[in-house]
Amino acid sequence: MGNKQTRNKKTDIQEKCICKYYIKFVGSSGIGTKTSLIKRIKENKFVNITEDNKSNYEKIIYKKNNKEFILYLIDSEAVENDKSDINSDKEKKIIKYVSYGFSDADCIVMGYDVTNKKSFEEIQEYYNKKIKEQYNINLIYLLGNKSDLNQNIEVKEEEGKEFADKNGIKYFQISVKNNENINNFINDLKINIENLDDNSLKFYGNPSKDEYKVVFVGDSGIGAKTCLINRLIYNQFDPNVYSTNGASYCSKLIKLRNGKEFKINIWDTAGQEKYRSLVEIYIKESDCIVIGYDITKRESYENIKSFWYKLAKDEAKVDLIYLIANKIDLYDDEEVSEYEAREYAKEYNLRFFQVSCQTSYGIKEFLNDLGNQLAKK
Repeated sequence: MGNKQTRNKKTDIQEKCICKYYIKFVGSSGIGTKTSLIKRIKENKFVNITEDNKSNYEKIIYKKNNKEFILYLIDSEAVENDKSDINSDKEKKIIKYVSYGFSDADCIVMGYDVTNKKSFEEIQEYYNKKIKEQYNINLIYLLGNKSDLNQNIEVKEEEGKEFADKNGIKYFQISVKNNENINNFINDLKINIENLDDNSLKFYGNPSKDEYKVVFVGDSGIGAKTCLINRLIYNQFDPNVYSTNGASYCSKLIKLRNGKEFKINIWDTAGQEKYRSLVEIYIKESDCIVIGYDITKRESYENIKSFWYKLAKDEAKVDLIYLIANKIDLYDDEEVSEYEAREYAKEYNLRFFQVSCQTSYGIKEFLNDLGNQLAKK
């Protein structure tokens, strides 16, 4: 009976899978590879950008293999300069988070104007100083726009392609105005987005074991256990996920940069009080404990201080403990501030991360840190 419930649950999650990805467009102003390109992709026509029709981001939605893909196309400059009130718009708030840096973007699209040598030099410097050294982004595009202006070209296609090839970047020469090569770029983008997985993250270390046990604990209904695990393992989100009875198990293979591999055995435990005696059994011999709470439910945070942390230290006796704040996309409804939780984490030597299982914000950073910490053990 238990196995049947597990199979039905996984099928249900897969059928409702919504995969959200954030694509950040960067480049000099006025070159047409940000707002104009985003409008072309969204509306399939060339639009003269004015203050009335300028938008910070667009999204394209499509379905494939029982998954719904939502691609957020973000004009980073427009978002960063947006002075409007975003407090009432949760989606805009997440876009704002992503625009502040690159760590939460799934893809970077860098653009330049082939008739403007300076724009090409600026994007080279931008990549070398900001993206290459500071961020772990595996999917990056370089687009040379205005290929229709043959008589005025200052940057030859070979020059742009040479820079892209040297840095492992995908290259397309396009014309937003004439729709030249746009569909090829979009199709390539979709294929590579669909193939993204968390094993492309950079993991370093020399683990002492082949397998590590990681147990997720916390109150029921907070989304920082089952929903978080579904994001980590399947990159899926299901708002109607079932509460865990007792415990459930899954695993993830971590590939290190040195070619070695190790497995994370993940245990999802029940948060209801009637199952707490069982949790004490499941957390035995753990290598890591992940304690989650919901920032909109003060009680879930207080229960960490009164029960879950003590359980992790006294019963599991582990040194590697994470404190995970879920639902940061519901910032307007927060009952536990980031400052308060971060100070608590510092006091008890917990590794602290803020995530949104719904939008996937912060998930890759948490997984990357978890993999690297275990690889050091």
